[in-house]
Amino acid sequence: MMLRHPIELTFALCLLVLGASYLFRSDHWVAFLKDAVCQPHRLFPLALVMLAAGIFIGASYNNWTSTWPIFISAFCWLMAAEGALILVFPQYLKKLQRIPEGFLRWYLRFGGVLLLALGFLLLLRYR
Repeated sequence: MMLRHPIELTFALCLLVLGASYLFRSDHWVAFLKDAVCQPHRLFPLALVMLAAGIFIGASYNNWTSTWPIFISAFCWLMAAEGALILVFPQYLKKLQRIPEGFLRWYLRFGGVLLLALGFLLLLRYR
């Protein structure tokens, strides 16, 4: 079965790229997060993109009928919510300072493996 919607293909490819980035460039992501904790205003452009993309994709796709489309719809709405939370409550990013870098690096690598697996499964499921 082919991917039924261009958003599903885009989502699968984004999962693959982001997963590979988390897995192979976790040091860069840790540095980005540590910098964001010290200067939360640097995340505002990213938060605006997350909010806009989450709302746009969530509102236009918004499919709650079967397994994978529900995952994509939920992810989009969560992305919009996270963007809004960063814009409204940037001070909560300070809580990331308590997380040790080693754990954060492991968490990103583990997340990268999960995102890669989900991206591959989504591509294979609708192939």
